[in-house]
Amino acid sequence: MIMILSYLDLGEEMSRRVRIRAKITTQNAASSSGQPVIVLEDGEILDLTSWVNWRFRVVKASRREWVELARIGISGTKERF
Repeated sequence: MIMILSYLDLGEEMSRRVRIRAKITTQNAASSSGQPVIVLEDGEILDLTSWVNWRFRVVKASRREWVELARIGISGTKERF
């Protein structure tokens, strides 16, 4: 399953949330010792600093993805409408 995330686009006059597809995996060179990483649709790795600075939120994720997100310290950031 592909997660859907959103982030705050601060580069425009009116800040808006942008949605992006991502996956969480341990099958990536950036993953070490089985620690999951978030890979964005363009192949870039999303680190925790960027998660905070760009105000990322989870729009859609499976239960398994939520478990993996919790392993890297991300929880309770589901987008609310």
